[in-house]
Amino acid sequence: MQTGADGQITKISGDPDHPFTQGVICGKVSRYSEIQHGPRILQPMRRNGPKGVADFVPISWDEALDRIAEGWGRRIEQHGAQTIWAHWYGGTMGVVQRSAVERLVHRGGFSRMRKTLCFAIAAAGWSAGVGRGLGPSAEDLAEQSDLIILWGINAVSTHINLMGFVKRARARGARLIVVDPYRTRTAKLADWHIQPRPGTDGALARALMGVMLREGLADRDYLAQLTDFDDAVDAHMQAATAQWAEAITGVPAADIDAFAREYAAASAPYIRIGIGMTRQNNGAVNLHAVSCLPALVGAWKKRGGGALLETGDAFKALNLDAARGAQWIDHETRVLDMSQISRILTDESLETPITGLLVMHSNPVGSCPDSSKTIRGLCRDDLFTVVHEQVMSDTARFADILLPATTFLEHDDLYKSYGQYTVQSSDVVVPPSGEALSNHDFINRLAQRMGWDEPGFQMDAKQMRAQMLADSGLPPLEAWPQPWLDMTPDEEARHFRNGFGHADGRFRFKPDWGDAAMPAMPDHWAVNRRDDAQSAQYPLDFMTPPAHEVLNTTFTASQKARDKRGKPTLLLHPDDAAARGIVDGERVVAYNALAHLVFIAKISDVVRPGLCLTETNYAGEEFEQGVGPNALSHADPVVPAGGPAFHDNRVEVAKAS
Repeated sequence: MQTGADGQITKISGDPDHPFTQGVICGKVSRYSEIQHGPRILQPMRRNGPKGVADFVPISWDEALDRIAEGWGRRIEQHGAQTIWAHWYGGTMGVVQRSAVERLVHRGGFSRMRKTLCFAIAAAGWSAGVGRGLGPSAEDLAEQSDLIILWGINAVSTHINLMGFVKRARARGARLIVVDPYRTRTAKLADWHIQPRPGTDGALARALMGVMLREGLADRDYLAQLTDFDDAVDAHMQAATAQWAEAITGVPAADIDAFAREYAAASAPYIRIGIGMTRQNNGAVNLHAVSCLPALVGAWKKRGGGALLETGDAFKALNLDAARGAQWIDHETRVLDMSQISRILTDESLETPITGLLVMHSNPVGSCPDSSKTIRGLCRDDLFTVVHEQVMSDTARFADILLPATTFLEHDDLYKSYGQYTVQSSDVVVPPSGEALSNHDFINRLAQRMGWDEPGFQMDAKQMRAQMLADSGLPPLEAWPQPWLDMTPDEEARHFRNGFGHADGRFRFKPDWGDAAMPAMPDHWAVNRRDDAQSAQYPLDFMTPPAHEVLNTTFTASQKARDKRGKPTLLLHPDDAAARGIVDGERVVAYNALAHLVFIAKISDVVRPGLCLTETNYAGEEFEQGVGPNALSHADPVVPAGGPAFHDNRVEVAKAS
């Protein structure tokens, strides 16, 4: 990190000694100084005008805490403790700061939250087959993989550190295949880009396995030893031809045949699976089907072979109970799905309505589906909303009490990952801006104002971090040789050579989906909105993949980022644009039954015919309608574990009047 003469941060860079980042951070994070010294919320405030217009007046922290305690107290007395709900997620990422809100929730007996927004669909699909969140490390890939498949992950824009390891592997002669419905920055670098229709990955994977089985390319010894593969699975897979899959996926049958043969011929093929492919109503089924490929050919046996979705199980030793207040968890307390906030705030049939909402390191108006409905809920007169935030987010505009939050540079924390294998610590780098408080400190002060003085609400963040490490049996920070601990599992474990994460140790081609009526074996599950009989009214697939320039909705506060990205843009294929008389650069409206939004049309064959998309993280105020792209996203939960199908929506596009 570099600072100027005025003490302001001018540059943020990576640690060259870190085994994964190796000094590289993405451009999105490197501009964090634009947020650090940008239009921050600097003092507590209360609403002064109508909800949503961001009219606030300053108050003291004492007054803010008094108002919250009094407002919650009245609502709890009327409706019970579960009338209070905290909506939170990964904005600050560290486990000390992120877990603090759970400590408050559990102690107060408030409604709990199910974390479904990003990862629930993917985790369900991966667990169905593999059973544990592990896989080959980036070092394995760089040193041993001879075929790398990036499936549903635009790593250049979302995981740039991985691309450094991919580059090393390609220098040895490894090939790169990218599977993605549009030609991303990553796909443009690939040796081969496979471009299926959105939501058809399961069909593609099943057909690949069909080719390999019919041509004798599967590793049947491995299948017998470490999987549940049987005659029924064999027959099911072999029935799937490349011609069958072409009709579903749009990928030419000859390409499917060639893809299968190249994959089977590789010595150590590696698949890095992204969560983008799971944001469909059939997302868990699709991911499970893709995860079957390494098992079919025994790719797990070789170092650098196999697949990876996430590394979370490497950090199971990290005990968060102290920070979360686990001793107070009442499993009879209801758990509300965070992705369903639009329905929760507008459902008049709830036995206990939500009348007190606490939003921390989260921006549900900008990040959750059906955002217009979320706004309607936030406008309720009886809803008392408290937002603890760094910048004036789409959600912060609706706060009754708005509180200033620290950035990661302004508080102590401990970080784990789902893309690599180190635990990292960080200490305060610069003093808090204005009157900002960290999550941990705010929660402790609020709890004390509520009358709770247990030890968990008395520790500072450093003490809590030390407690968590001690509870985890990990060395104290002063014994760490560097600011991170390497938690990489041994090679046998990350390649599942002694068994997968199920009780019998076998990979499951036949997943247990619980009570959900889902395919019994890898397949294309035709439950996408494209398969709906009413979809003809809205003939285009609509996707909202991550932006290249902006990390998350917090960064939309950076005017430099907005200027570089430009106005909200909708990518359309030339054929779809011509059919609607649309030319490049003109205003168009994308609409469905939920909303209509005005974009600037960008005509390009990077998207396939029938698909339009906008790279997301636009603030609502950047649109003429005052609401962002998720206004066009349905909130229907995806089985079996919930989560929104952000990439499984349909729209029509027309010239804007």
